[in-house]
Amino acid sequence: MASVVHPKAFPIPVIFLKSPFDAPPDPYTSQFSHNPPAPISRYQPRYVRVLDHTYDLEPIVALFSTPSNDGTDVEGTSTLFPYSGLIFTSSRAVEAFAAALKQLSSSAIRNPSKNSAAVWQRLHDLAIPLYAVGPATAASLLQVRAQLPTCWIKGGEDAGTGELLASLILKEYQNPSNSISGELSEDELKKPLLFLAGVKHRDIVPVTLKSHGIGVEEMIVYATAEAPSFPSKLASALADTADAPLRWIVVFSPTGGESLLRALGLLVPESSKLRGADDSCWVDRKTFIASIGPTTSDYMKDNFGFGVDVCAAKPRPEGVRQGIEGFMRAKGWIS
Repeated sequence: MASVVHPKAFPIPVIFLKSPFDAPPDPYTSQFSHNPPAPISRYQPRYVRVLDHTYDLEPIVALFSTPSNDGTDVEGTSTLFPYSGLIFTSSRAVEAFAAALKQLSSSAIRNPSKNSAAVWQRLHDLAIPLYAVGPATAASLLQVRAQLPTCWIKGGEDAGTGELLASLILKEYQNPSNSISGELSEDELKKPLLFLAGVKHRDIVPVTLKSHGIGVEEMIVYATAEAPSFPSKLASALADTADAPLRWIVVFSPTGGESLLRALGLLVPESSKLRGADDSCWVDRKTFIASIGPTTSDYMKDNFGFGVDVCAAKPRPEGVRQGIEGFMRAKGWIS
């Protein structure tokens, strides 16, 4: 590939391994279509759905359906609730949580009873923090605040990685007088946190907290699997962009990263090993890989020995674009 990408090479294809938002425009489309004051966009975004998600709502429904300690009284909900806070590190976990709350709400409407009213009251009176990794997860949590009006969201923009969220929680729980004074009592802080996660998830948050004496229990609420259409859809996207001097593929999850490596033929069939000793086995250097953050890039490196070209410093559209443009600028491909 030429050492400099001339303007005639634009727009550069960027293939996002995700479904676009239902309500357009997708923020990645907006970010990668905006290039003032140039008359044309530098990028050509497109999407390939890589994963199917299945949710397990039963543990969440059971958690909120469990009667109060005395079986009747729902006052003092936070005291009776077994956890001091909930941890979310992905939008998928929030979607499972939201679906469970919707199921509880629908059940209460269809079958009004003293117990269903108590469950609904328990949700409305619950007052605990909802910890979120990154702005996307925090934004998803905002959609469920109507059903949990006395809970509050922490992290988000200030905690773009699991490491940062764990650090934030440690500061609060180790020195509550400087952070969450008045929000949780001393007795409530002694309760464990609940980490809602997928079957495949990074353990950095619970491991870090447990190593500092903070209790964390995990609840698996969703699973991911490769969408049956992914290999053919990716092959089509690559064929459509075959004449481009360079192109980018953006990966959003560990499972998506593994599916990509298999679809590109970089892994030995029925194995987790690269075809070569390391990622130098990939000779196609017109195609570059970016990841949404360290959870995905670390998974690809630790499990398959494959290093991505860019890991976004911030897990959001502008973070991905900044990472990609920083890489190309360092190569002298763009100014």
